[in-house]
Amino acid sequence: MKLRSLPFRPFRRAAQVGIALLFAVIPFLNRQGMTFLAGNFFYFEAAGAPLADPLSTLQVALGAFSLTPSAGLGAGLVLLLALLMGPVFCAWICPYGLFSELAHGIASACGRGAKKTAADASVPFPSFAPKAFLVCAGLPAVLFFAPVPLLNYLSMPGWYALVMQHIAFYGEILPGALAFISVLLAVESLSGRRLWCLYLCPQSVLISLAAAVLPGRLRVRFNGKSCICRGPENPCRGRCSLGLDPRAVQRKSRLYCVNCGDCIDACREKGGALNFAFGKAERLRSKSS
Repeated sequence: MKLRSLPFRPFRRAAQVGIALLFAVIPFLNRQGMTFLAGNFFYFEAAGAPLADPLSTLQVALGAFSLTPSAGLGAGLVLLLALLMGPVFCAWICPYGLFSELAHGIASACGRGAKKTAADASVPFPSFAPKAFLVCAGLPAVLFFAPVPLLNYLSMPGWYALVMQHIAFYGEILPGALAFISVLLAVESLSGRRLWCLYLCPQSVLISLAAAVLPGRLRVRFNGKSCICRGPENPCRGRCSLGLDPRAVQRKSRLYCVNCGDCIDACREKGGALNFAFGKAERLRSKSS
């Protein structure tokens, strides 16, 4: 079943900006006693319905040797979303994802974007391995050496929400957190690569693994018969801020693609060979390969 091709970028940007603004406003509402919405990107409640970062929840459960029903339900709902829709949190919800994309856009406008040719690999090197290593090292550290969720200190959306909460409740801006985020974005802008999201973000590991479990989940589909690009022409890959080749995303990049839809927008006037669809992966064939 295919979804009708739409210009996804405006809707996605609206969602990203709206959520970033929402989590900036929520602490001020909570300070006034309005708790219909409460929490941050580690644990959040909307009218009592919980949502929780799966990695944070796992760390707390390991450290305390227990798991509250609300935290377990919240983490389960987030993993269920990834199971059905892929890692859409990274592209549609995460505020750091928005800032990282904007930094990448600045780099591309200044000619610092990574060069992409048809002969390149999908990513410069296996980007999932460093993130998985952080998680595999961080979880035992929580279990044996520290009662606090250490990997939360590497959560960019978590820091964003905490900065907003400190501003609202304590009048502090957490300069260390702001400096860390700013330096990271500057490095990404100078390098032309979204380094944190590709190689370091531990919060994306469990979400990506959950997304890889269900073969029939929502994902980018490539129809080689509709592709009219020839030779090195590859506008869909040029649009991908993660440097993936959308035509091979099912084979090499299942753990990386975040279903942002930018490649589909780029392909709309080039034969419409890319689209979102549910269902098992088909054998991919490209006229340009």
